[in-house]
Amino acid sequence: MATKQKNKTAARRSPITPAEARDAVLAVEAHGGLSQAASALNVKVPWLQRRLRKADVWGISAHGEITASVARRLPRPSGGPARYILTAAQSNTKVHPELWENLKALAEHYHAEIMVGRIRYNHTAWQIGQEAVKRSADSSLWYDDALEAFFCDERVEIAPGLLWVGDMNIIPTATDPLSGLDSFAGSPSCIFPHPQVALKSVATAPGTDTKILYTTGAATLKNYIKRKAGLKAEFHHAYAALIVEVDSAGDWFVRQINADTNGVVHDLDLRVEGGKVATGQQVLVLTPGDIHGTEVDPVALQTVWGDGGLIDVLQPAHQVLHDVLNFGRRSHHNTVFDLIAAHYNRAESVEGEIEGTAAILNRILRPGVATHVVKANHDEHFDRWVREADFRRDPVNAAFYLEAAGQKVAALKRGDLSFDLAEWALKRAGLAAEVRFLARDERLEIAGIRHDQHGDIGPNGARGSAANLSRTGEKSNIGHSHSARIYHGCYQMGTMSLLDMGYNQGPSSWSHSLIVTYGNGKRTIITLKNGKWRAA
Repeated sequence: MATKQKNKTAARRSPITPAEARDAVLAVEAHGGLSQAASALNVKVPWLQRRLRKADVWGISAHGEITASVARRLPRPSGGPARYILTAAQSNTKVHPELWENLKALAEHYHAEIMVGRIRYNHTAWQIGQEAVKRSADSSLWYDDALEAFFCDERVEIAPGLLWVGDMNIIPTATDPLSGLDSFAGSPSCIFPHPQVALKSVATAPGTDTKILYTTGAATLKNYIKRKAGLKAEFHHAYAALIVEVDSAGDWFVRQINADTNGVVHDLDLRVEGGKVATGQQVLVLTPGDIHGTEVDPVALQTVWGDGGLIDVLQPAHQVLHDVLNFGRRSHHNTVFDLIAAHYNRAESVEGEIEGTAAILNRILRPGVATHVVKANHDEHFDRWVREADFRRDPVNAAFYLEAAGQKVAALKRGDLSFDLAEWALKRAGLAAEVRFLARDERLEIAGIRHDQHGDIGPNGARGSAANLSRTGEKSNIGHSHSARIYHGCYQMGTMSLLDMGYNQGPSSWSHSLIVTYGNGKRTIITLKNGKWRAA
């Protein structure tokens, strides 16, 4: 018995070969998870984990090669911007012909380089047993020949602070492909090939750029095993790519290019169909990040709404605004020291803040652009102040408080339950009358997207998030968190406010990010950087 146990121990501690590490990676991929693979192979989970750790150390990719972990660095452009179109290709799957034709046309228009990351996914009925895994892995792997010249399975530094992680193989059936990758590769933002379109902002230390993780979508057709995981992945499969622009200063900009089922793609004012690029296309909806009134970032304000800024270039039919009022002067969050500081800074007047906010909002209006204001939590701070404050202890604001409270009471007396204090106050201060204010549960659906939810309230009164609001089954654009996110059908923009608001101390995932919605319901997130919204 002692000899038998000793032999088992020796077997467990025997050196792991690269082939064994590769087989472990393939087994976990094939069976949809660590525990499932261990059960199918009749081994213990730690046994499999040892081989996966070796695969990670050796940099064994999904395709069996041992790759270098050091990123190849692309040169910084010296003249006009450098552009790249990044997408993914699934194994044993044909390319979407119309999408591929349009991506190549867009690349020619932009003089962009196309990079395709290969993703391995087994479409056969896997048998239980290590030998079956080996046989299938060695004999049936192929990728569409049309993509051959564009494969990039290595790690590439596209620009300072931005990595293309072409050697990452995330199983296509992953529900959240960016899960567990927050600290991957350190501080640089990362782009991973995957059939879903996903985006996640990761908090970074104060004074550093927010780290953003992206997935690409795929240029290949939907091809999944007809089981639960496969059918879910098929539903969230996106015919898509990312476009990356890098200017001579090293600033980079990433946008989603999300195609419809016919492969038609939009990028800003471009529309590509049948391999032909048309310019001058109108954007349907612009959803900037939370405004926060007098705390709006002046550079972001100029970049988007200054003369010749983003809104004048894209000329959207609608703009949907969130948290237009900051209400920092008498917020219930204020401490006694905040109130003292406001006194010495002569920033105590609620009416003054509202007048300043109205002036900013009038500046961002445009003829022909319908402006909608979503009911949001910071606007409701005003309602709470009128409901709970004691005007007798606030002589600076007593007159305005009594007028606002009187308006609320008068509305209740006449049965006007839709009366909006923020709308009344801002229009009293001079905001243009045509601005539409939405009630909390009022529906605003444009191009199949819900634009009426701020994002602070989730299902059944829970705290809202992109993840839990995506479970409603309706596509939506939300705000509130100040952190950009794409999770399934929910897109979340960032903020237009200052990135340092005093209360957001420590690491932050905030960014100046906006959502653009095209006429076909496809969307992209644009993140501002150093007073720019794209490479010139």
